[in-house]
Amino acid sequence: MAQLTTTNNEFTAPTFSFHQSTFGQNIRLENNATKAVRHTSFDHGITFTDKPVNINERIHLKIVEVDETRQWCGSLAIGFTQVDPNTIRQEDLPKSALPNLSPTNKFSYVKRLYETLTKQLCIIFYYNPDGAYFILDGREQDISKAIDFKKPLWAVIDIYGNVKAVTFTTPPKTTDDGKSLFAKYPQKPDKLPIRYFTHLKPENFQPVTFSNVHGPELELYCEYKVALRKRLQKLVRPYLFINFPMAPGDELYIRILSIDPNYRTPGIFGFTNVRPSAFADKLETLPANDPAALVDRKEYWLLREEPFDETLSELDEYRILFDRTSGEILLCRNDDTLSQPRILTFADLNQTFYPFLFLNGRITALSVFGLVAQNVLVTDANPTTSLTSRTDVDDEDDDSDRCTICYDAKATCVLIPCGHMIFCTKCKTDYESRSAKICPKCRAEYEQAIEVEAD
Repeated sequence: MAQLTTTNNEFTAPTFSFHQSTFGQNIRLENNATKAVRHTSFDHGITFTDKPVNINERIHLKIVEVDETRQWCGSLAIGFTQVDPNTIRQEDLPKSALPNLSPTNKFSYVKRLYETLTKQLCIIFYYNPDGAYFILDGREQDISKAIDFKKPLWAVIDIYGNVKAVTFTTPPKTTDDGKSLFAKYPQKPDKLPIRYFTHLKPENFQPVTFSNVHGPELELYCEYKVALRKRLQKLVRPYLFINFPMAPGDELYIRILSIDPNYRTPGIFGFTNVRPSAFADKLETLPANDPAALVDRKEYWLLREEPFDETLSELDEYRILFDRTSGEILLCRNDDTLSQPRILTFADLNQTFYPFLFLNGRITALSVFGLVAQNVLVTDANPTTSLTSRTDVDDEDDDSDRCTICYDAKATCVLIPCGHMIFCTKCKTDYESRSAKICPKCRAEYEQAIEVEAD
């Protein structure tokens, strides 16, 4: 198996460390004072940088431990102060940096972050003549607009509430673009060897791709098997559909190729009974910023926020299984047999569903490397489980003349007995050499594919 590597600056020392004599009474410093842990209670967690911060010098802070019980309200507070921490006795520090770090000081600029902060999240903050700012989820936000930058300013980090430990870190690498994504791996992203699900063989896989109907922030590569989110701060409708429906018993495999640690969550995973092509000219009708509104539509939508946990890493492989007995849709990471698969949702066993992602979070690039389908999913003798009878809301594309594999040539092969015209001649040959004879549209087993003359 080829060795996979990524470029990073994990071994570069952070620019800052925590002040080693002035910090809250519940704080413990570790790793040469680059890590601060609040080891008890929810307050008395004020910390400072060991030196003043220069104008436009960016502080990179990573959340490394949070309170899983969610018993505390409030979260991290960050900002700047003109109070030299060398002049403050530990016993004089208040419980919290807000409302006042020091009763006699008028020159502290601190803001509490009330958003839910997650492990491995990176937060950037800095100041300049226009004010003090922080960057979270790819967006720059204000700490304070009015700031006196003519005197030395130390950074303040109040480890409060549901955040228990933070560390100074190095600047995260720039989000990949198409060129860097291809340069960071020894092979094309869609050709990387399987690292964890090694029992799988290429002949096990049903050909599967991402749909060419997707959000404008996304680009597809490698014959629609690799998706990349562009370097944009504002994301509107970053929908990414799998162009093949999952039926009970099916297993879908994806690989994470690139992440942006400046985002709190990885995005949203979901399923719909609507073919992606139904939104070819109607993507703007889908919710722009809040995909939770999908469940109010007349189609069938299933959603799971935060499907991946904080262990999400580049080159992780995930298996999505549609359990044919319980209707559970399960997620398994890196063939981890030590823990239970996560339940994403429950689904109707009489339907097939197109998986999709809403890439508004940490995941910026991924590939789909296979779908393992059941050999026989439906039969004419069992119409109660026939997946051809499911309701697809928009049937306008039933007469589409494009091959559903390459989306380039005309479909010229009609499948018997279901009657769907699916493949061009070339893709039919490739498809049947790699998988069972299952119609990609209705999932029924077909007996033969008869070529007809193209118009």
